[in-house]
Amino acid sequence: MKLRTILGVTVFGVMFLMSGCAGKSVDAKNSGFFKDYEQFKGSTNFSAARSSKDIDMSKYKTVFVSPVKVISAIPDAEQTPSQKRLYKEISDYVRDGYKREIQKNNKYMLVETKGADTLILDSAISSVEVHFDDEKWNQFSPIAMDITVTSYNSYADENVRILGEKRIIDSATGETMFESMDIIKDEKISLNGDALEFENLKPALDRWIEHVKNHFAK
Repeated sequence: MKLRTILGVTVFGVMFLMSGCAGKSVDAKNSGFFKDYEQFKGSTNFSAARSSKDIDMSKYKTVFVSPVKVISAIPDAEQTPSQKRLYKEISDYVRDGYKREIQKNNKYMLVETKGADTLILDSAISSVEVHFDDEKWNQFSPIAMDITVTSYNSYADENVRILGEKRIIDSATGETMFESMDIIKDEKISLNGDALEFENLKPALDRWIEHVKNHFAK
């Protein structure tokens, strides 16, 4: 067995043991994308949403897509160059996906500046460990979007999912008209090696883009 392989097995063995201990103390939390999570009304399908009672989508003709926030659960100062490249790739891919799908819809036109009768699509992507044995749909824990000492066990056990969060804002008033959060529960984040790669996340990101497309098709 090559030295590199032996070292790799040893390191991940230590990570496995450490993450197993650390995982027991992780509490269910939220990503922080929304200011208030208390008013969400959950369902049994790993999703929740709330909207303004007086919302009238028919008066809006254009959509501005904000840059997608990637909440990695790793402080900016501690991110490696490869991690930063991954998060930018995710952000660009998802935003481009939104634009592509909205352009296919005859109801709205994409714009690059915010104006009257414009909707703003603001969204975030993060990774979470889902506790499937919990009765409440939203019992999950934010987890690092990469392989770390504390995240390895969860990724190896395929308990990690993508969480998509979005809000629709009236560009003229700044009013938040709609908010939702959805766990892409049917797309496991499966590893091919000892690092988290874009290709591991792509199927779940595609499902999230499809979800957002369906929202604008209503």
